[in-house]
Amino acid sequence: MKVIKTQSITINTEEQISTTTLSAADELILLLSSGNVFRFHIDEQKEQHLFSVNNSFQYTDGGFDINAPTTIYTLDDIVVIVNDYKRHGFVHYPEKYQALHLWREDYHADISRFPIALFKNEKGIPHLIYSAAWNHLQVMNLDSRQILTAAKSLIEENAEEDHIKFYQKYKEDNKLAWPSPYDYFFGQLAMAPGNKHFLSTGWAWGSCDAYNIYEVDHFIQNPRISDIPIGGWEHDNRAACWIDHKTVVVCYNPLVEDEENATTDSPQELHFYVMHGKETSLEKKVKVLGIDLVKSTIHFNKELNSLILFSKTEGVALVSLTGEIQFQDKNMNVDSYHPALNSFLHTNNKTIDIYQIKIE
Repeated sequence: MKVIKTQSITINTEEQISTTTLSAADELILLLSSGNVFRFHIDEQKEQHLFSVNNSFQYTDGGFDINAPTTIYTLDDIVVIVNDYKRHGFVHYPEKYQALHLWREDYHADISRFPIALFKNEKGIPHLIYSAAWNHLQVMNLDSRQILTAAKSLIEENAEEDHIKFYQKYKEDNKLAWPSPYDYFFGQLAMAPGNKHFLSTGWAWGSCDAYNIYEVDHFIQNPRISDIPIGGWEHDNRAACWIDHKTVVVCYNPLVEDEENATTDSPQELHFYVMHGKETSLEKKVKVLGIDLVKSTIHFNKELNSLILFSKTEGVALVSLTGEIQFQDKNMNVDSYHPALNSFLHTNNKTIDIYQIKIE
């Protein structure tokens, strides 16, 4: 098994490339330093202007920041671009609207990744899950631009019953009105295979990593919030991803979690959580020697039945579900990985390199 460079593309522009992603095997989406967003057709070596993140509105925070960390998300021809740790973003839907503005509140946005997920429902209609505030997600039908969760409460299911039960055991020193709103910081989102659930790699006060699963239909149809907790750990923004429609793998460092007898040489672990209705259970723990899993970005490649990890310190690695390192190149520098296309992307100035995993 090896990773080979399949293409090296130099963009003929005087501007710098701020952010890029693969939208198809022969297409790139580019954000340039001018704020213009282009679709680049690789085979034809042709650019198509889509929209600009600049607009005439004056925002107190300055609006979209081209120089800040940014992520581009795509679904077919739809493009969503957001500042990762700021407040603004845009949706481009060809032949429907050019640049629909997204905006979220500013409460700890600087340490809360802008939650975004794209999916199609059973009728093939594209939808967007996005953040309106730290504890508030909306779901939008992108065909009609209708916010399907406009009337959704920020109160959890059984909030009243849980409040009464809690204060039967403890003195109620805090005399605030109840029930209290949802106390959770949504983080980066990931759709499960089949689009029935989505994962939030967020956090809660403590502060700690707090990862939850949500059922899409329930989230849209029910006015109350119902989460399926996976777990809580040290606030480390640990890597996690879906393995299948009901299994999430979460990276874990026993030393950071203060496990007894853990040392700097203790291997980090892959923890596999499985959904059972409204609960999850820890199915197994798998040790992986010699890789900083927690600080990596992680994806699952179904065809290879392996985990793909990359980071600045670990380079690129392929790890089996039983913990064997199948490949690692610590000197390989990549910016992103696209599981559906089995492609890594790296941008250096105006050149974009594309790599793929090949089985020998």
